[in-house]
Amino acid sequence: MAIKFLHTADLHLGSRMRSLGPAAPDFQEALIQSFDNLLLEAAALEVDLFLIAGDFLEMTEIEDRELERIYDLLARERSFLILLAAGNHDYYSPASPYATVFPEIPGVYAFPAEKIVRLDFPDLDTSVWGISFSSLYQETTLLPDVGSEEAILVYDGINFVEKELDPDSALTNKIALVHGELLAGSKAEGMYNPLPSQEIKNSKLDYLAMGHIHKASPLPADDRIDRRSTLAMYPGSPQGLSFNESGSRHALIVELDNSEIKSVSALPSASRMFIEINSQLDSWQSDREIIEQIVAQAQALDRENYKRHTYKIRLRGQAPTALNVPRLAAGLREQIGYVSLLDELHPAESVEELGEEQTLRGLFVRKILQDLTAVRNETERDDLQQALRLGLSAFRGETLDDVY
Repeated sequence: MAIKFLHTADLHLGSRMRSLGPAAPDFQEALIQSFDNLLLEAAALEVDLFLIAGDFLEMTEIEDRELERIYDLLARERSFLILLAAGNHDYYSPASPYATVFPEIPGVYAFPAEKIVRLDFPDLDTSVWGISFSSLYQETTLLPDVGSEEAILVYDGINFVEKELDPDSALTNKIALVHGELLAGSKAEGMYNPLPSQEIKNSKLDYLAMGHIHKASPLPADDRIDRRSTLAMYPGSPQGLSFNESGSRHALIVELDNSEIKSVSALPSASRMFIEINSQLDSWQSDREIIEQIVAQAQALDRENYKRHTYKIRLRGQAPTALNVPRLAAGLREQIGYVSLLDELHPAESVEELGEEQTLRGLFVRKILQDLTAVRNETERDDLQQALRLGLSAFRGETLDDVY
């Protein structure tokens, strides 16, 4: 039988995102909006199951009012079931919402932490195995697999009903849901549920829905899916939490038919994005021209919603005379919202001529140029170029602002 399911993880709903400063409230809201969007997309795509592989909530930071809002979203009428395995940021305990409140929400099931549970869905000819974290760390491997279950629950269309333990009674489509760190080979050493790739390969599962790593696994081409072994995937975080998670984000839509993976596709999910832009400047450009150039680059990436995102912009090329980077940043914020400028410009002067001066300035320039000829690392080269420009500004008596 064919089924379709959505796989997501690492939403971290309730995170305070303090590193974003004044942009934090907008991105806190974006976390919840991205989850709401996924629920709406799942309904539109008519998925059968909605899988969340851990770190759904930022349990130590989330506020009660946010929890109430999330409960309302989960309780909204829908055609699909939501299955959740808790991770290290929202581990399962008797006092957690997963044990106290979630059981009261129709069509939502949070896997417990004390044992591997198998859920059977006869109408979908599908079995799903799962287990949650019980603490911040999980050093021993918890890999739900066929036959590893210690309890079996059957969904009767309304409730989950416990049935007699029979490992041989699993249904055709076999999925597991777990939070953990994927490791190459067979050695299981790690702090967050180490999942050796060899153990996964030897499992009897069709698909392993993982969470914990915020970077998505590469999407397999439909004709390149190895149907002889378990397909294990990370969807990545659906909404970026910092510039370490820049660009578009997605959940996964997986189609499974009679134990065979038919397709895995990306479902865009970010309500707001962290975007990095490199902007090449010339010494003759005015502030207005620089701002127009950067705004055009932002619009080219997302013309309709470019003002919703936050940007890290690297200024490269030749520095215009007397460029005031903080003032430029303020002008950009009026046009595209939250902006951080990284000044990687080099001076427009003929530094070779300056280096011939028998002055302290000439000595400084010669030393920087000497270091530039020896450096191989691009980051170090940018730092030296910036040091040269700022040093020359200081020699001219200009006030130096914090370029970051």
